[in-house]
Amino acid sequence: MGIIAAVAAASLISCAANPRKHPAPVVAPLPERAQVTKVYPVEQPLEFVGEEVKSSVLPDTAGPRVLLGMSLDGTPIYLSDYHGKVVVASYWASWCPPCWAEFPQLQDIHAEYLDRNVEVVAINFGEARAAIDGFLKQQQKPLRITILSDRSKQTSVAQGVGAVPTTLVFDAAGKISKRYVGIFGFSAQQIRSDIVRLLSNRG
Repeated sequence: MGIIAAVAAASLISCAANPRKHPAPVVAPLPERAQVTKVYPVEQPLEFVGEEVKSSVLPDTAGPRVLLGMSLDGTPIYLSDYHGKVVVASYWASWCPPCWAEFPQLQDIHAEYLDRNVEVVAINFGEARAAIDGFLKQQQKPLRITILSDRSKQTSVAQGVGAVPTTLVFDAAGKISKRYVGIFGFSAQQIRSDIVRLLSNRG
């Protein structure tokens, strides 16, 4: 019995030392909305909440046109395509539950300001088209906001985006007004206040 116990113990030690690795799925299943905000801790320091970006214009080596991302049909979409509009740009990924939690609120903002020169776009941060398509197919209702892709992350990083979820609010002149980063950084009510202020300043 002593030999058998020793062999069993050695087998357990070997399994613990060499756990099997399983690749994560490309697109995680969408959880219930109530679960989303419970399991994820704060990912960014609170100073990123509604951080103002003063005198900041996005860099663009090609000239005055600033690339936001590519549409799902492969068309490049520039910030200047929304000239004269306030733009709310949300950066997301299919593996990011806090991003999922923001989509219904972004859709509400889109619907509320649809006829008031406000554009809401959701820019995927660094994923292949298959991951984006898989995420969109999981939605019970089609997303009404514009979905863009930044596969290389280059345009997003050039705009100061290094993590998801991140939301940038641009004024009608194409300048960044506010930046919201992290699970508790996003505030739909504060973004509404930003929109009202920027529309008022636009005259």
